Amino acid sequence: MIFDYIYNTVSAFVFSPLSYIISFVITAILAVTLTGIIPVFIGWVDRKYSARIQSRYGPVYVGPFGLLQNFADITKLLGKRFISTNVDKLSFNFTPVAVAAASFAMLLIVPLGGPGLEFISIPYSLLFIYTLLAISPLFLLVAGWGENNKYALIGGFRGAAQIISYELALVVVLSSVALLSGSYSIISIVNGQSSIWYAAYLPITLIVFVIAGLAIIEREPFDVPEASQELQAGWKVEYSGIRYGFFLIGDYVRVTVIAMLVTYLFLGGWLGPFLPGIIWFIIKTAVVLMIILTPRWIFGRPRIDQLIKFGWNWLLPLSILNLILVELFVIL
Repeated sequence: MIFDYIYNTVSAFVFSPLSYIISFVITAILAVTLTGIIPVFIGWVDRKYSARIQSRYGPVYVGPFGLLQNFADITKLLGKRFISTNVDKLSFNFTPVAVAAASFAMLLIVPLGGPGLEFISIPYSLLFIYTLLAISPLFLLVAGWGENNKYALIGGFRGAAQIISYELALVVVLSSVALLSGSYSIISIVNGQSSIWYAAYLPITLIVFVIAGLAIIEREPFDVPEASQELQAGWKVEYSGIRYGFFLIGDYVRVTVIAMLVTYLFLGGWLGPFLPGIIWFIIKTAVVLMIILTPRWIFGRPRIDQLIKFGWNWLLPLSILNLILVELFVIL
């Protein structure tokens, strides 16, 4: 873990147990800094990329190339106030923090470019990430109910129905990768691709994973639960200020995690010739991230019934068929 590297360095200059405390503080500061900067930077990339697709410039004034625009927006969100007597205060205030915490937890357990470069080491890290993604319907329902708004409640039900429809396909394709590699550990899965990427073995799994991942994180064109033209931002309609900022940051963290998972599970992670592993990881993740951000500006939003039918009637059977083929491949 990153803590071990920091502890070994600090203990060479400071005696125990003070070295342990100092290492823990440094690790915590580094974790908070990275998990805070990454989603803000990805948000800037998303805004600049979408602007170029639409023949605009995007953020240009605040900082070089507009890099500090998102920090300025966050500062503005901190100054906004929300006054309402109709919401359920407990669920209304708890949900944004829970969504952000679950998103940051995923970022803390994935290796950041190499073995041992994770903040929290978990043997079955892939299952833990899926668990954090799977509890999303509960957050959406609690947020929609707590706002005491019909648009928010409808958006919450839509979001729960959408995520449930696609998370089954996601867990099946994750099982396919784990079956081929023999492990639910991300590091073991990456090491299993030393000779050839799993994308060559499992092209259907890769496609299903990307589609299901976009649907679970409600990334366009799967943003039906918060469709602004129909539901006025859906289950987020009553949120503003820092509470809305928690949701926004959590969205970009999940987008980043999905891009990382595609790199780890199908593209060999940090493995590659000549260049250091962390460089390969950054290159692959950046390419996947740009591919994930592109459908937002290409495809139209489907109806909720079309979206759910596609998940149950096509994606889930395809993922199950794929799992059966992978099992036969492993057995034979």
